[in-house]
Amino acid sequence: MIRILRFVLFASLSAILVLILPNTVLLSTQKQSSAVYPVKAKDLQLVCNGPMILAGGKTGTSVTSFRRLKTVGVSIGYSAAPETTLRIFGTSSVVGYSVRQDLSASLDKSGSVTVIDSTGATAQGSALLTASQLQLATDKQISGLLGAPCLRPQSEFWFVGGSTKIGREALLVINNPSPVDSTVDLEIYTENGNSHAAGLTGISAPSGKTTLLPLSSFVPQSGSIALHLTSHGGSLTALVQQKTVRGISANGADFIAPSELQAKTAVFPGILIRGATHSAKLRSMNSKFSDVQNILRVYVPGSTDANLTLQVLGTDSDTFGTVLSVTAPAGKVSDFKIAGLKDGNYFGFMQSDVETRSSIRLVRSNTSGDAYTDFTWLNATEPFTNPRYVTVSKAGISKLSLVNPSNKQTKVTLKFGSETLNVNIPALSEKVIATRAGLAVGIFPSDAAIHANLLVDVKGRIAVIPVLDQKNISGEVKVSVH
Repeated sequence: MIRILRFVLFASLSAILVLILPNTVLLSTQKQSSAVYPVKAKDLQLVCNGPMILAGGKTGTSVTSFRRLKTVGVSIGYSAAPETTLRIFGTSSVVGYSVRQDLSASLDKSGSVTVIDSTGATAQGSALLTASQLQLATDKQISGLLGAPCLRPQSEFWFVGGSTKIGREALLVINNPSPVDSTVDLEIYTENGNSHAAGLTGISAPSGKTTLLPLSSFVPQSGSIALHLTSHGGSLTALVQQKTVRGISANGADFIAPSELQAKTAVFPGILIRGATHSAKLRSMNSKFSDVQNILRVYVPGSTDANLTLQVLGTDSDTFGTVLSVTAPAGKVSDFKIAGLKDGNYFGFMQSDVETRSSIRLVRSNTSGDAYTDFTWLNATEPFTNPRYVTVSKAGISKLSLVNPSNKQTKVTLKFGSETLNVNIPALSEKVIATRAGLAVGIFPSDAAIHANLLVDVKGRIAVIPVLDQKNISGEVKVSVH
């Protein structure tokens, strides 16, 4: 009874206060405006993977030991912008005095090239800094030409390429150049769909270390692989090292670079076919050479199959291309043979009704004299309209493939050191240009977006250097204090 009387009294007093008192704001705070602070972009750092890696240790039989094979040549292009300094592998520096620098160095492990910008205002991208590495392997355990771009550290990468079939080794190489330890999660897709193997999450990638992961430990006996890597903690770089051994003979190797593009349209510059009759001869001789074949690899995310058409087009009237019209199943990785191409220069143009990630495996062979087989992976490339630079090795023969996928002619200006070359590219066409050894090439589009790849040939072996424009982003941060 007492509780009921207390409740009635409290309710009555509350009603009286509401009726007789004016509206009152119980709590008022002054509105605070947000302060805006500019955030400087991080200094541009590119990490070079270093020499190729052999599993098995010194004896070649250890399943947990790895070793680097000799040294790798690195080519560096630096704009030498005023008030910047280029640091090379932490051992030497080049001060910017507005005279563009084309440099070369050797590396026996992973290492970074970094532009230190004292102003924080210098525009970043490949015009400021670009670098790539190239190494020819003739070891009994690994043979081929391995080329790769030096990469900006990030937290996510995709790869389309590789195999873990018998005699095939795919090694994921992760470099953590940051002062912070990181953990890595992997998603691996194959011809059978998404792999749910144990151990794909929470993989340790310690600061300042290289972490090596044989993909066969997750997806053994898989012929078609696509890989998604995400990291937590320090930013990383990653490549896939792929090699082939037939019996006791090493027959090709490559570094597979990250795939930059998921889209309904894909362009593949630089399908430069050489030794086509030699590859056909090898395939006819023995089934173990069945993969000495140019292929299109497609990963289809989501739950809808992809109906796609790949046109492989030649650069002149003597190079007849081919067309593939196929269906790639959703959630899986599919390979399609690109047959019937004779020696010549080609490019690929693919259209799909759903977004895909794709690449083309390009093979080279010789059955006489210095006999070999080799391969490289051409990722679908990004279109660009802004100037880009790509470094050129002093070794071998390098050719720049430029593709204009638009319906009108366009002009591209190329710069090799002090030399300038103007190139007209007709609609839906490719131009293949010989570069200058050791000189980075600047690519300046005019009125249309273009696609580009750099193909490198050393003693007949083949590698690709993608034309990237890597940069860190500056911006503004709003801060409100309450």
